[in-house]
Amino acid sequence: MINLRNVNIVFSDVLIKYKDITFENGEITFISGPNGSGKTTLLKAIAGIIDYKGEIVRKGFVTYVSQKPVLFSKTVYENIIYPLQIRKLDISEYEDKINSLVKLFDLEKILNKKAKACSSGEQMKTSILRSIIFEPDVLLLDEPTTALDIKSIEVLTKLLREIKKDMTIIISSHDRLFIEELQDNLYELGDPYV
Repeated sequence: MINLRNVNIVFSDVLIKYKDITFENGEITFISGPNGSGKTTLLKAIAGIIDYKGEIVRKGFVTYVSQKPVLFSKTVYENIIYPLQIRKLDISEYEDKINSLVKLFDLEKILNKKAKACSSGEQMKTSILRSIIFEPDVLLLDEPTTALDIKSIEVLTKLLREIKKDMTIIISSHDRLFIEELQDNLYELGDPYV
């Protein structure tokens, strides 16, 4: 669960004010609004990546997948298991889940390939798997379907439906069909204040 109260963020001469909201566990909330309204900025603030004024109360662990995935100079497999390694979790206990997700996203053939050498769609899928493998409490996705083909979007849609019962999911997206398939709630942003 995430609570926003009196949150505002300043970028040079632009002040973005956000309406108070509670993002509930077990729901998928889409953030909508025109370009420049602060969708990505809000996700980054919730993730703790940028400074803000006001109050953002987070319960549990939050993970963020940016529109342009940030991957390590490692293989696809090493990127996927990284969150398990830094938490000193037993990777062998996650092997079935890893194998299932890798197969679901059709990444088996590129597990040993350097992630940064992969296509943009493969990089996005790698980033998404890395973000959910350790079962976070809050999942933030910024335009996750932009680089994905239709089949991969269908797979992602099915997966998010399955895992939402265990987490709070907040997504910024312009993909109307994707939104219609998954939306439990909509958080609309207006033009930023100048």
